[in-house]
Amino acid sequence: MIATIPESERDEDIILKVFKVIEDSPELLWRYNSLSNDLSDDLSDWIINNWIGKYVSSETSMKSLREVPAGEKCSLITSYSKLGR
Repeated sequence: MIATIPESERDEDIILKVFKVIEDSPELLWRYNSLSNDLSDDLSDWIINNWIGKYVSSETSMKSLREVPAGEKCSLITSYSKLGR
């Protein structure tokens, strides 16, 4: 998923971009929803979203700078961490 985002676009909003890739891909969105359904509790989306954020941070070797609202940019998340070096 991160590989689909060009190196030049891997900026502080990379987590938002990854969630947009998921949201815009029927197959990835199905997998995302499937994970959420498998966990089947009130925290399932929160757990999955946090795991994805930590994975992106780890894969890019970037650290969390601050949390910001996602606004209307993505329906899968309400906020995300901006990342930096």
